[in-house]
Amino acid sequence: MPATKMDPVTLEILWSRLIAIAEEQSAIVIRTAFSNIVRESYDYTCVLVTPEGDLLAQPFQSLPGFTRCCSTVTKHFIARWPDWHPDDVAITNDPWLAAGHLHDVALAVPVFHKGKIVAFAVNIAHQADIGGRGYSADANSIFEEGLALPPMKLYREGKVVQEVFDIIAENVRVPDQVLGDIHAQVGAARLAARRTSELLVEAGMDDLAGIAAEVLSRSEKSMRAAISKVPDGVYTNEGIMDGFDEPLVIRLKLTIRGDRLEYDFAGTSGQINKGINSCYNYTYGYAAFAAKAVLEPMIPNNEGAYRPITLKAPEASLVNSRRPAPGNSRGRVGHMIVPVVFGALAKAIPDAVPAESGSPAPRLNFFGPRDDGSEFQSLLITSGGLGGSRTRDGLPGKSFPTNTKMASLEIMESNAPLLFVKRELVTDSGGAGKYRGGLAQEISIKVLGKHNIYVSTSSERIKNPPRGYLGGKHGAAAAMVRGTAGYLAPKGRTQLKPGEIVTVRTPGGGGFGALRQRDRAAIGADIDGGYMSTEAAQQLYDFKQSKSKPASTATPKRKSAVVKSARRAARK
Repeated sequence: MPATKMDPVTLEILWSRLIAIAEEQSAIVIRTAFSNIVRESYDYTCVLVTPEGDLLAQPFQSLPGFTRCCSTVTKHFIARWPDWHPDDVAITNDPWLAAGHLHDVALAVPVFHKGKIVAFAVNIAHQADIGGRGYSADANSIFEEGLALPPMKLYREGKVVQEVFDIIAENVRVPDQVLGDIHAQVGAARLAARRTSELLVEAGMDDLAGIAAEVLSRSEKSMRAAISKVPDGVYTNEGIMDGFDEPLVIRLKLTIRGDRLEYDFAGTSGQINKGINSCYNYTYGYAAFAAKAVLEPMIPNNEGAYRPITLKAPEASLVNSRRPAPGNSRGRVGHMIVPVVFGALAKAIPDAVPAESGSPAPRLNFFGPRDDGSEFQSLLITSGGLGGSRTRDGLPGKSFPTNTKMASLEIMESNAPLLFVKRELVTDSGGAGKYRGGLAQEISIKVLGKHNIYVSTSSERIKNPPRGYLGGKHGAAAAMVRGTAGYLAPKGRTQLKPGEIVTVRTPGGGGFGALRQRDRAAIGADIDGGYMSTEAAQQLYDFKQSKSKPASTATPKRKSAVVKSARRAARK
């Protein structure tokens, strides 16, 4: 579709209005969702797409792995149903059509204006439960992971298809939360459809074809210009994952030719019979995000920014799984793709790329009975430290590359028989360098109530901590323990008794630049703030604190069991 010339003021107003509609759709989901995972942790995305299914507008709060998947799933919906009614609502959670695992339910609502489809309002949200083994990494196939919903109509011509809701309710542990969130998604998408139609009436336009073509064209040009600034060449990198029985590798060849960027993941480990495999859609979403984040972060994200980026991945591999491979915890692979891309780009433009962040960070899913016999489900999303960059230290406890967040501890405690005993930053966990990596977190959770419950864990970076760049040191490894020193499977399901405590430590960010270049005042400030111990400062930086300024009492005098566990794992 050729772009239509439009004066800059009109273009800016209409473009901003489309983004505002996506923002309002997002706000409605937040305000009406039932589950903590959506309402508190923001594990969802709302977008507008063109009648052809191309991504047009997204809100500020939007998951990188979901935005591309929204356009992909819409194209599958369009292929399945050439004809739509204004009050139709489509639904699916097929991992290979949507967002990579069964927990993510995608919905699409057509936007009609003057009798024709002018857009689709689409959203994807992670459901609190989808049945099966629950949110975990230890399933052997997708058939164990929960309820699969092929593309179907949830509402047909405005009439609810009650059987779909009934099937979902019968197969999930917390139907009130799951159905509540799905209703929130439907309401938000319908509002976005109405707002889009209102915009067209106000602007006196028949459709969005002209503005869409202009928006996508400008984003494409900006992205191509950014790619053109990178020297032509082939840049390689690989990331080593902890895996299960043995390490797994994500291998990348990144090619820059003029204004085009190509990913080739040949040589990556094959898919495994455990639930960390990533589908092509999800892989592409994070790979494209990584390039845009480094090369052109400021332009709004849409289909135009993706056009210069192509991706090849061997079928039945860790990054392009084939049915019926399990993938409930595919985020471990998806989040690892970003540092692999960053590492390849760092060979071309080293100053533009930060050191590796403390991601993938562990996730713990607690579930089981309350004392009154009802079921609970509580997913703990943790975050590690960001990597240091050429201009500043990494921030502590920040979620990256996903922008989900850890729910309020008080909210989680109010909805589950859990008590958060501790949440604190870990001294010495950020990688040393000219700019230090962000600190890790250590969190302890105690089981309350009278019943045994389960925790499903999904972690990485226990054996392969985040790497430092350009002379910076690695960040601290992740770790998990049960009790004071008991073993907790890094990827598995464990039964916990009342009174037991689980402690998890997230990875610290890698350091950036040579240690000798770190400002001495910054080292002193780290000691005073408890970010670094005096012993580590002396060992790493040969730093001796002034006698007139006593050492900070904030520095811990002992190391917890989880810290000791992490150090043992790192030595191995």
